[in-house]
Amino acid sequence: MFGLTHKITDSSLYLLHDMVEGMLQNAEHNLNNIPKDKEQEIAQQLLTIAYYKQELQNFEKDITEQRKHSFQFSVEELYYMYGQYDKFVGIEFHKFSEAAKKYGRNIGGIFVYGKNERSKLQTTISSDNIPKTNGLVKIDVSSNYNLSNEQVKELLEVGFNSGDIYEILHSNSPLANAYTQKGKKEIPNTININVDFTGIDPCKLALYNLNMRLRDGRVLIKGEWDEYCGYNLYYSPEIKDDKNLKEKIYNEDGTKKNEVRFYELIAKHRNSDITEEELNEFSTLLKNRRIERFEILKVELTKTGINSLEKFKAGHPDIYMEVYKTSLTFDDAVLTYTKSPIPVYWDFKSYLHIYLRHCDELQPAGHFKVKTPFAYKQKDIRRILSIAVEQLEDKIQARLSQGLDFRTYGEKALYFNGNYYFMRIESNGRVDSFHPNEYN
Repeated sequence: MFGLTHKITDSSLYLLHDMVEGMLQNAEHNLNNIPKDKEQEIAQQLLTIAYYKQELQNFEKDITEQRKHSFQFSVEELYYMYGQYDKFVGIEFHKFSEAAKKYGRNIGGIFVYGKNERSKLQTTISSDNIPKTNGLVKIDVSSNYNLSNEQVKELLEVGFNSGDIYEILHSNSPLANAYTQKGKKEIPNTININVDFTGIDPCKLALYNLNMRLRDGRVLIKGEWDEYCGYNLYYSPEIKDDKNLKEKIYNEDGTKKNEVRFYELIAKHRNSDITEEELNEFSTLLKNRRIERFEILKVELTKTGINSLEKFKAGHPDIYMEVYKTSLTFDDAVLTYTKSPIPVYWDFKSYLHIYLRHCDELQPAGHFKVKTPFAYKQKDIRRILSIAVEQLEDKIQARLSQGLDFRTYGEKALYFNGNYYFMRIESNGRVDSFHPNEYN
């Protein structure tokens, strides 16, 4: 342009082109303001416009021709420099590329890879001979680039040619490849906050949370309604006459449901307002709760070749005690805070299926030990599950709304912090299974 030589690797390659486009726009604006009787001025301005257009066309033709034979970023280089580290990058596309035409000159996000794709690329960059491929790369684009939902989906599921990239901006944050990391991991971007709950009634706190969710128009699952009604029967006994809650509190014969009574007695016990007779009733409900849940445990254990609880208790006393305590205290719970028509939740069966099979602290010896364990401590697994549900929420709801279950597996397994996860959610929103595909 203007007698200068340009290469696609030049810094500020498109700065002059952008400036001339502005000059052309001004020239065309000035042309419209010249009186029609000023023929010489009009002719001169037309020559100027034609000159600018020709220079712009020559530049575009030159750069397009260069890009046919060369490119700055290959699929392998992008993975080696940024993708393997799950690093956020800012991308500037070549001005005349297909990507720029579709998505604008600039986007930003994190490169994403299918399970097999990441594995192959990891092997490739560890080899002595790394190819240089101009191929499709996918990106989870940030929300502040004014892209449509269709464009965001296309970038995530189809991608763009790596050779369309002109320049990449990134931070100098420490590099860590979570995919190849060995041993236990910490959940990234975690901020630990110490809170003193001394003097706080946990039942009131739970009730406050349930009330907030109802005010927000969110849906409670049955176990949460039991909790809501039970606590309210103690703190707001007038609720027993609420016609909207009658079916949730009472059986058809007018007796109070055991599940609701259970939470009412918890509130009484927490507030030291429970009679001896009620304490015996509470003990019976706890015992029945354990028996019911141990029936679920028996089913899970038989899948490992452990055919009796006594055998399980004798062979794995620590695991037995952990499951015993959990059987008494575990509450069914919704896993996200989103306002979803069909809440995704887990129950005690979900807990057993996930923890006995894939939490190495709770895996019995034998068959379960071949299962892929989580690369996180026991206390972090529920949060990993919640993160997975949140990331997949739209896809999950799309399936559940059609009366179908949701599954993610194989190449489309969910990626998070170096691991790929398989998940199945039943059509009613209950998590059936969740586990990592591989343990690095």
